[in-house]
Amino acid sequence: MNAHERLRKVIDEQEARLFASVPSNGQVAILAQLRTWDRHPHPPKVDPPPDSVTGHRRAGLGGSKALQLCLESIDDHAMARQEGSGEALDGWAERFLEECGQLAEAVLVLTHCQTGFMRMIDDGNGHFDAWIATKRVPASWRERADIDWWASSLCGRHEPELRAVRSQRPPAETNDPGHEAYYRQVADVYLAMMAHQLPYPPSATISGLAVETWRDILAWLIRWALRERDSGVALAPRSMQSVIDEISSFVAVEPGIVGHAVAAFTLDRQNTAWHAALPGAAPPPLVRIGSDRLVPSFHGLTTEPLFFLTRELKRRDAEAYHNTAHLREVAFRQDLYGLFDHKRFVTSGGRIELRRESGNIRTDIDAVVFDRKSGTLGVFELKSQDPFARSTDELTRQRDNVLYANRQISGVLDWLKRQGAGAILERVDRQTAKTFRVHKVYPFV
Repeated sequence: MNAHERLRKVIDEQEARLFASVPSNGQVAILAQLRTWDRHPHPPKVDPPPDSVTGHRRAGLGGSKALQLCLESIDDHAMARQEGSGEALDGWAERFLEECGQLAEAVLVLTHCQTGFMRMIDDGNGHFDAWIATKRVPASWRERADIDWWASSLCGRHEPELRAVRSQRPPAETNDPGHEAYYRQVADVYLAMMAHQLPYPPSATISGLAVETWRDILAWLIRWALRERDSGVALAPRSMQSVIDEISSFVAVEPGIVGHAVAAFTLDRQNTAWHAALPGAAPPPLVRIGSDRLVPSFHGLTTEPLFFLTRELKRRDAEAYHNTAHLREVAFRQDLYGLFDHKRFVTSGGRIELRRESGNIRTDIDAVVFDRKSGTLGVFELKSQDPFARSTDELTRQRDNVLYANRQISGVLDWLKRQGAGAILERVDRQTAKTFRVHKVYPFV
């Protein structure tokens, strides 16, 4: 047995110990876990502290594992029991979450050792030493850093609006006419802060529902969590059917379809192992307790609920998920062109195929921007961020996908060398090509 196998054995033993420590009233333990999450909000930071395991410090690293152990320890058909001190359970939940975070760090170290990023030795008595063995950082670090930067940027842009709306909160009476309008406004701001999580055109269809409908359903769920949080009443499960019926009325979609959508936002015993396999994965927006009761997580619904959704859709039907990935390019291109909306810039309407002299496709350019003032042509390869890798092989595929852009750019530059940059500009806008010349070409990935 080598060091990797011994660490795997220690991880399994520690997980078994944590599983055995879950209180017998497991459903109430889940509520305690969710309360713990909600007490410790994790707003995105532009420059979080560095970390040798995760790249930058990540809060809630073991949250999904903690919920997995709780969910797997209970019977779906058992009724939630309320025995036990709430204060004592909350103390247990804090400690349990911290220990699950340490377990998640050990899993990540093992993964780093398997990819060659780290090396490890042990003394045979359960003590391990690991160190970084290469200057090339993991692709997952770069992807996560990009996503965190994007989230922080959106948060900084919309947080003043969120504070302004929250400051106008009406009285708590449910018959106040401004009550529902207030929660709609707050939910809309939260959705704006999540624009990077589901980068598809609103009309695109994913798993049978338009992206716009997915967002409407999420908006309703956020309002539910906000009302629960503001009420000051202890977190309590609610009938899944009543949630589905209310959402169905709100979005004007059949209850059966809404039920499918609600399930995609929900963590339960069937999918908890999948979501817990990736330390630091998006927290669940909803958790199913028992056979037919749901409890919302304010933290899960207001941080990365759409990342959870896409990860769950990928679990349910990986082929269908990947078949819709090309739709993200449209949204990325629109976001990019939003940076060049001045009339001095000319942009391509879509991707441009570059063909060999034989007529076969050599490669393509995802987006083109031309600056009339400087004569600069920018060619872009758009690569989507997909932080859902569950294994070493999947991490490797993600890395290779990003690095493949080098070959694509090389093909573009070779084509430009033979055909000239003017040929690209002519395909973007013939009138501009007649008036302006390209002086410089810059490739971007």
